[in-house]
Parts: sequence; structure tokens; C-alpha cells
Amino acid sequence: MYGKKNGWLKHLDFIILDIGSIVLSLFLSYGLRHGFQSNYALREYREIGLVMVGLNLGIMFFRDSYKEVIRRGYLKEFSAAVGHFSLIMAGTLVYLFLTRQSLLFSRLTVAGTWALGCVLMYVFRISLKTWLRKRMMQREKQVSVLAVVSQDVAEDTVSELQRKKYSDFQVTGVVLTDGEAAQKTVCGVPVVADGGDYVGYIKTHVVDELFVNVSDGFQMAESIVDSCVRMGITVHQNLLGVTGGTGNKVVDEFAGFTVLTSSIKVAAYSDLFLKRCMDIAGGLAGLFLTVLLFPFVAAAIKSKSKGPVLFCQERVGRNGRTFKIYKFRSMYQDAEQRKQELMQANEMQGLMFKIRQDPRIIPGVGEFIRRTSIDEFPQFWNVLKGDMSLVGTRPPTVEEYEQYGMHHLVRMAIKPGMTGLWQVSGRNRITDFEEVVRLDTRYIEEWSLNLDIKILIKTIAVLLHGNGE
Repeated sequence: MYGKKNGWLKHLDFIILDIGSIVLSLFLSYGLRHGFQSNYALREYREIGLVMVGLNLGIMFFRDSYKEVIRRGYLKEFSAAVGHFSLIMAGTLVYLFLTRQSLLFSRLTVAGTWALGCVLMYVFRISLKTWLRKRMMQREKQVSVLAVVSQDVAEDTVSELQRKKYSDFQVTGVVLTDGEAAQKTVCGVPVVADGGDYVGYIKTHVVDELFVNVSDGFQMAESIVDSCVRMGITVHQNLLGVTGGTGNKVVDEFAGFTVLTSSIKVAAYSDLFLKRCMDIAGGLAGLFLTVLLFPFVAAAIKSKSKGPVLFCQERVGRNGRTFKIYKFRSMYQDAEQRKQELMQANEMQGLMFKIRQDPRIIPGVGEFIRRTSIDEFPQFWNVLKGDMSLVGTRPPTVEEYEQYGMHHLVRMAIKPGMTGLWQVSGRNRITDFEEVVRLDTRYIEEWSLNLDIKILIKTIAVLLHGNGE
């Protein structure tokens, strides 16, 4: 799933900091001039603060104040901050003149607000940029991009993709549509496959997006685009030479190229931002409940079975990333070793394991916490960390993922979730893994915030009826 970035929302963090610098500079300037014991909540000053915030937003939209903000150097950023705040103060003075309120405000307060505001805005921006740059340089935080290119444009394309120092993506491999994978590297990036064996690489490596730039006549590229979109991978095609393709499409900008972006689902960045906010709020609330339940669940588990209270297992998340999932232990310690013995009793058809009367479950307490889904409460920590979402597709084990076919990979196009569409569609009655894949694909294709809310409400209803197993 691809989140198309809104021009202003992708810089929401800078917008909030700039508003903070405006409010703080006005507060400090007023306090230094009139004393901090004075009534700062005077109607006039509250009103002028709102005017300044409004001017800030207007100037931001018309001037595109945050263009290339991450890459601007210290001097350019100082000039940008001073210029931005000066325009705010100029607009404020015009407002005071037109409304005949200029005599109500101290000149020292106005001058102090401008001076403090310029300094605070600059310091806040530089501090945030320093943190963001460090975060961007962490490989696990970057989007992994596979470059699909023809040999005649390979070096120029990869060089251009690598040109910008601070980017939220990293080119991790090159696929040559008309060459041999035996070629070692292109601009230092390894050639990982040719046009015929790229699927094997995608299955065994983290690939979030493809960037396709080939000369006219290489129809193999279209086949690669179509198959990758069906696998849930977002594809950016340089508009020169685009002939077709499947999936939802939008014209976008990627690393300086004008591209046609195709994805199984194109979502507004604002919606994905709100989804993450829901995850953070739900994760915090869920962790609070987990802490309250922990002493009672731990005591019950310890009374029936020796070993740790929490069960930790490696799972596969979005586009092949692995992470540690946490649960309250509902099975005996040797459950994983005994799994192979019970494969003949597996009630699921395909790449998922489930037994209704699983002998590995701890009698009493294990059955209860699984039926009520209390065993999954520690996963709220995974949600808060960002490994999982409240709603998504269930994360497979590494063993299951290694057996996936190409069409199964579409399940991995989004973050895994604690609940999902198939869980509220009668998961106890679904015994075919292909049906699970169909429901997960439908969820991704139809995703919206409203759908997530409906699934959460249905999940609560399922748990209240005791059908959480």
C-alpha cells in the first residue's frame, strides 16, 4: 500500500514546531516586558497569537516554506527562519494598523517577539532536522527500493537516485532487464537479478518499492511491474516509455523523476497518519490494561506451568521485515518442538497451522486467555513500537513465509495487525489459507479508516461473545 504524501502534511512536525516558536516567543516577550506575574491571558494578546498562527499557515501554503527543508544547510535555514518569521510579524503589524489596535501593544513586546521568534524558530528547526537526519541514516527506518533498469540508463538512473544526501529511501539492489545478473554492481549498488529471477530475490529480501526506468522496447519491464503490483509492492515508473500496467495509479514525483506510481492501494498520507495516531492511542491504552492484568495472568500461568510468562517468537512483517512478537504464554514450553508431531491434525488447508483442541495448550488458564484473546495483549507493545498495527493482516511465522508463493506476498503489503478482516469474518470456520489470503487482499484493496473502525468494533463484539480463539 502506498501513501501519497500531501504537500503540507508530510511537514506536520515542522508546522507544529513553528507554531510553538510563535506562541513561546510572544509569551516570553510579554513576560520580559510586563512581568511573568501579569495576566498573560489578556484577550488582546490571545487574539494576536491566533492571528500570528493563522498568518504562519497562510505564508506556509503560499511560499512553500518547507521545500527541501531537510537538506537546507545552517545558513540557508537561518535565512529561511528569519524570513518566515519576519513575514509573520509584518502581517501582524498590518493587522494591528488596519484594526486600529497598534497602540494597545508595547513596541518592545513586538520587537522582542520578532527577535525571540527568529531565534526559537531556527533552533527548533535545526534540532528537529538533526534528529530526522540521524533517523534517516538508519537502514531499518528507510524504504528499501529496487531499481529495475536497462543497461543503457542504469548508471545515470542509480546515480540520480543516490544524489540526494538525505532521503527516506535507499536503493538496495538493481535488476537489469537486458543484462546478466553476473555484473557485480552499478554505482556501488549490487546487481541482484536479471529480468527472469527477481521474484526469488524479493521473497528473501526486504523490498518496499520498485523504481523502473528502461529504454523503449523492453516489454519485460511491464511484466515485472504487473507481477510486483500483484504482490503488493509499490512501483514507480519513469513516465517516459510507460505503456500500461495494473493497480491503482497516480502521477507523482520520486527522487527528481516524474513517475507513474502503481500500487494495490493508494491511500492519502493524512489517512495513514491518522491510522498511526489510532495505533499509538490504542497501544498506550492496551499496554495500560496489560500492566493491570499482568500480575493475575502471570500467577495463573505459573501455577499451571513452569517457564516464562511471556512467549516471544520471530514473525514476518511488512514486505519481509522480521520482528519479535510477544504474547502471554498459553502453551507448554515445548509447544514449538511438538508442532511437527501434530501437523497431520492441522485443520487449515495451506500455509497456516491451527488445531481446535490443541494438546499443547495449558489446561484452564491457557484455554481461557486464548478464548478471550488476553494472550495477545502484550502485542500492544508491538503496535506502539510500529512493528504492527491495531488492524492489518496476521503476521506469519518465518517457516510459513518461506513457503509462500508469489500471490501470497500481497498479504505483506501492509503492517501486520492484532486483528483483521478474516478474524471478524468467522475465523473459526475458515479452514482454507487461500480464503484468508483473499480476505486479506480485499482488506488492503478496500482499506479506509472507516473500515478499520468497523473491524475494531466487530472484534470487540467477537471477544465479548467469547469467540476469540
